Amino acid sequence: MSSEGGVLSGVIPTKYNSADPISLFIIQVLLIITFTRLLNNLLSPLKQPRVISEVIGGIILGPSVFGHIPNYMDTIFPDESKPILNLVANFGLVFFLFLIGVEMNPKVVMKNARAAISISAGGISTCFVLGAAVSYGLYTQFTDETQKFSTFLIFIGVAMSITAFPVLARILSELKLMHSPVGIAALTASVNDDVVSWILLALVVSLIKSSNNLTALYIFLLCIGWVFIVVIIIRPILLKLIVKTGSNDNGPTLCMMVITLSTVLISAFVTSSIGIHAIFGGFIIGVIVPHEGGFAVGITEKIEDLVNILFLPIYFTLSGLKTELGLLNTPKVWLWVFIVISCAMMGKICGAGLMARLNKYKWIEALTIGVFMSCKGLVELIVLNIGFDEGVINKRIFVIMVTMAIVTTFTTSPLATWIYSNEYQRSLKVEQQSGQPEQRDDNANAREILSIEKFTYNKFLVVLNKIEWLPSIMVLLQSLEPTNEQTSTAVIQNTQPSVVHVLRMVELTQRISTVMKKFNKKEEAMLHDPIINVFRMFGRLNLLKIEADLSIAPFQNFSKHIAESVRDTGSEMVIIPWNGLGAIIDDPSNPFNSFEETLVPREKKDTSPQVANFVQGVYNEVNANIGFLIDRGLGVGSRTGLGGTDIHVYLPFFGGIDNRAALSFVVRLLKNSNVTATVIRIKRSDEPTDNDAVLQRIEFDDSNHDNIDNEFTKMSSASAHVLNSNTIRHLSEMADELLLSEYFKVGTGSLVNNPRINYSEILSSTPLQTAVEHSKKIVSRKDLVVVGRERRDAIMSHREEFIEVLKNFGLSSGNDTRKCLGDLAEAFLVGQIASSMLVIQGKKSL
Repeated sequence: MSSEGGVLSGVIPTKYNSADPISLFIIQVLLIITFTRLLNNLLSPLKQPRVISEVIGGIILGPSVFGHIPNYMDTIFPDESKPILNLVANFGLVFFLFLIGVEMNPKVVMKNARAAISISAGGISTCFVLGAAVSYGLYTQFTDETQKFSTFLIFIGVAMSITAFPVLARILSELKLMHSPVGIAALTASVNDDVVSWILLALVVSLIKSSNNLTALYIFLLCIGWVFIVVIIIRPILLKLIVKTGSNDNGPTLCMMVITLSTVLISAFVTSSIGIHAIFGGFIIGVIVPHEGGFAVGITEKIEDLVNILFLPIYFTLSGLKTELGLLNTPKVWLWVFIVISCAMMGKICGAGLMARLNKYKWIEALTIGVFMSCKGLVELIVLNIGFDEGVINKRIFVIMVTMAIVTTFTTSPLATWIYSNEYQRSLKVEQQSGQPEQRDDNANAREILSIEKFTYNKFLVVLNKIEWLPSIMVLLQSLEPTNEQTSTAVIQNTQPSVVHVLRMVELTQRISTVMKKFNKKEEAMLHDPIINVFRMFGRLNLLKIEADLSIAPFQNFSKHIAESVRDTGSEMVIIPWNGLGAIIDDPSNPFNSFEETLVPREKKDTSPQVANFVQGVYNEVNANIGFLIDRGLGVGSRTGLGGTDIHVYLPFFGGIDNRAALSFVVRLLKNSNVTATVIRIKRSDEPTDNDAVLQRIEFDDSNHDNIDNEFTKMSSASAHVLNSNTIRHLSEMADELLLSEYFKVGTGSLVNNPRINYSEILSSTPLQTAVEHSKKIVSRKDLVVVGRERRDAIMSHREEFIEVLKNFGLSSGNDTRKCLGDLAEAFLVGQIASSMLVIQGKKSL
């Protein structure tokens, strides 16, 4: 039947038509991709790799679950349509095996060759022996014994011995163990496992496809010969072409992509023609791809999305369609499932773990390595599908082995996390550094309020992942660098030069290329990173000591990586560019343009929940002063001198730990002679004063009044700790007075005679609006407003006044922004102040 005319001609899109199968194929692919992606979203919080959702999704979409719906299988997945799905899946599998080969960097493996080879050998040999024992029972119990037992034995032994390198690499990345001794040992050993397993599998396939053992030997020797041709002839030619086209520096060119992918297909054709599966051809070409420069990562980035989004879900869903859980229908079958799972896990844990222990890893580390090596993942499923398609195993054994693969992969992350816990890692690190058990001070929180914060602000950690944030961060750091000032007596003596640690954050996605960047030599990746290189050059030009680090992690783990970097570097302050409000636009209708020649920017969208969770994680995890920089053109249009950029800093001081940290930061800025500052201490008055200010009212629909009150009451107070205890409030106020006296007390204050800072104290019954209103007279777009977050141990609450501000200006940035930056910072955003702003939260307990 022709599809010409479509549904108007009576054609049913779901009915398979061999002459025009595209309609049903699209339905199948969309169903597979959508369903497996939804399932992956449910399993991701459990730290499960995507392959688990794809296989389980295939099982659900197949005869085991949805297959019980009448006419479902005949309509959606009819048998005559499966060859097309299988063809597309295997075509994609060739390129996926190519990507697996590209991932395997031989240089990284060779660095840890001794331990990796011994751990791999221990795991493979133990599992192969156990697999051989299990194979006899499976062969006699569940087969008709028509297949050669020797072939069956080797296949089961290989299937039991596999460790899934790609899945394990992602698990280690998510657990932040990629560059730990445990992670390096497990990952390099898994590479050896994969190589050996593919060689053994090639032998099995040659035995299956040959009429006798002599033919099998010829097939295997031809495969070895092709490998030599690839290594000796094709690889040197490929290397010369990569250099000639410039693909090693700038990533693969279009011409180089054509050559490389064509080579993959040619190699797949050769191995298929020899009698070995076509996927071996793709794998061989991937292994010879050079990792120097950006070619390997570049070619991976160009093709991995199509492979991961389209081809792999189809392939593993087909595995699920073959898996009929109804065949696990007797206690005897379930007993064998348990035996197979136990042998697969214990073979790796005992074999690889014991060899790791002999390589001088601690027992807990050795057991963790064994658990990681028991991860089967997608490589196991590929092997099982090959065995099933070639008739080595039947449906029931296929189901048993697939169940084993799912269980071993599913349990890898939870079991490894339980054995190699974060507490154990921290205690081990402390023991290695000091040789003493870790000691915790339970009274630290009580001492915090009694201390007067005196931060030298000489060690900074700057978090970056976008190049557009560089200019403002550079201006701020340049302003922090002390300059020689002969005439002023207010500069604090013995100023040390700043040390800036740059933490380049890259999100770990489902892409293989991000794992490659982390698995390969990190120093090489940092050498080519544009943001790090620009920052290094900035440091050289400004005589700043720059130390860079690259961290690749899931976005939800960014805050933990920042906290670890703070501990490792001893940084006193973390500076993070604020990205919560999205892009900045110029608003010519802004009413405050009268005091600024340039257009005044305003943010155009709310803080996303993802960003809000990241910010809250930083506040909870990081034990240092934290500053979020909202850039609106810091330093743009100002005079730039030898010592930096001419900027003016405004600090409204209300008291509390965050304000004290902010004041100390402003004082640190004054060590640069190009910086001037205004500090206004604003005290709340119960009566109206001449200093009171009310922000200009904007036309606003009063019908939304209730919405404002309701929206504000939704605001979480989890991070707001206004001091209600009279004793603690008194101690905090004393700390304020002592710090202010140290700087501004007449006659003795270190900054009293400094002409570059203006300090004053005022009373106001509207302190929040007064602070914002004063900024319009003090700072312009090139300047900086510094405020305390005032969400932790604050002296006063601005809640009631902030509601009044919202009544005049409307909801500006949303509830998430107020939770992240605090009421005072939100008031400045609502007031559409032109200058950049730095929101500081003071360091937590010692």
